[in-house]
Amino acid sequence: MRFNKDQREGLAKVCDNLATALMLAVILGGWVEEKIGVAAIGNLLLSSVGLVTLATVLRRKEGHHGD
Repeated sequence: MRFNKDQREGLAKVCDNLATALMLAVILGGWVEEKIGVAAIGNLLLSSVGLVTLATVLRRKEGHHGD
């Protein structure tokens, strides 16, 4: 399935927003309130990095395929 430029940008923005929400959960739940464990913090951080990476890939130019 191929997305046009506006659809890719919309998906990238959703990924950015989710990554931001995950980082807030890490900060508030992990370090400020200390209500989540180290494993949960690690999972949230990895998920956040993955979403930012996905957003970056979605924003690449159409003609560039990594070669």
